[in-house]
Amino acid sequence: MSDARTLLAKADKKANSSGPFGLFASSSRFEEAGDVYVEAANAFRLEKDLNSAGKAFEKAAQMQLKSEAKDEAANTYIEAYKSYRKNDPEESARVLIQAITLFTQRGQFRRAATYTQDLATLYETELNDLDRAMDAYDEAGEWLSNDGAESLANKAWLKVAEIAAIKEDYPRAIAKYEQVARNSLGNNLTKWSLKDYFFKAGLCHIANKDIIAAKRAVEEYTDMDPTFFQTREQVLLSDIIAAYEDGDQERFTDKVFQFDQFSKLDKWKTTLLLRIKSSIQEEEDNIL
Repeated sequence: MSDARTLLAKADKKANSSGPFGLFASSSRFEEAGDVYVEAANAFRLEKDLNSAGKAFEKAAQMQLKSEAKDEAANTYIEAYKSYRKNDPEESARVLIQAITLFTQRGQFRRAATYTQDLATLYETELNDLDRAMDAYDEAGEWLSNDGAESLANKAWLKVAEIAAIKEDYPRAIAKYEQVARNSLGNNLTKWSLKDYFFKAGLCHIANKDIIAAKRAVEEYTDMDPTFFQTREQVLLSDIIAAYEDGDQERFTDKVFQFDQFSKLDKWKTTLLLRIKSSIQEEEDNIL
């Protein structure tokens, strides 16, 4: 039997033994079992048996909860999350949620927010569960905002907007881009990003096939930040709206090409623009 298995058996025996009666005796037994489970988990890590390490850390956390060591249990669940992550992201997410729940119960909202961002990334990149990813990013943003970490909150909300647009939930994406834009007004560190937020929100309006709302939005964004007027982003939005209304795909393509020569389009913007191009083709077909 390996050292890790020997330690696990020892911990199981301590956890399940009856021992002397009384509150303090039981608490001491659970504490001792928890400590040995942690030793077993670390031994499994050395053996590169990460799933067994995760299970041992979970058992340790359960013992710590029984002895009312909730802060310690939360940290141990984090170790379980790290152990599971490589081979079993679903289990990793499950124990991370348990840690976050304990952090919130203890009033440690900043730590809860940080790990909720990790949870969102796990949903997004490992589990491809974009709905749960958006909700987790959104929740992290709220906690960070309540803690006064506005720039970190905005970063989380931008992820919500980005994913929402890809999923064609354009109203949610627009709301988040506009929220971050409002939060950035008057901030010397973030005001230079305003035109990008306005541009992305405008693209979402057009991709949503609501040209009236898109026109109104471009006007509102210029009112919010007069420096947005006549930027390349504002001009392109206006050109796309005009091309859309006329069903002129050639004009759309030309204007986007010219923009791309000065400001390279990323994958997200290209995706939205391709969707808009398809919609313009539909409009052109309808006109014909």
